[in-house]
Amino acid sequence: MESYLQNLKDNCLKITPRRKAVIDIFVSNGSRMGPYDVYGKLKKRLSTIGLPTVYRILSELKDIGILVQSISEDRQLRYSLCTLPDVHHHHFTCRKCSKIEEVEFCNFKGVSRFIEKKFNAKVEAHQVQIEGLCSECK
Repeated sequence: MESYLQNLKDNCLKITPRRKAVIDIFVSNGSRMGPYDVYGKLKKRLSTIGLPTVYRILSELKDIGILVQSISEDRQLRYSLCTLPDVHHHHFTCRKCSKIEEVEFCNFKGVSRFIEKKFNAKVEAHQVQIEGLCSECK
């Protein structure tokens, strides 16, 4: 928990009771959750929190690398805790059990160079969603 709170400080975000509660829910639960799932758990702790606030906090935590955002097969946003927030990497999500694995490999440099050359553009970021079946589900 302390490393996540330090990440908030490092990114000039205050450690508020709401942000801390959201992080704690993911640390305690350890699974992939949608905004409504998080909202339901938060309402038990913080009765005055609204759904827009939950969306904002989830977005902030995703932007600084604490949470990973993915889109489920039913086109719903899901979030999970990232265990490597300081290392550039991607995530593999099992479509059956929703297990998420850290993938400490990225071979995007070639694609980035191609885009920059072909379109005379500057690539600043990328997102890759890798899905399939994990070893237990295949």
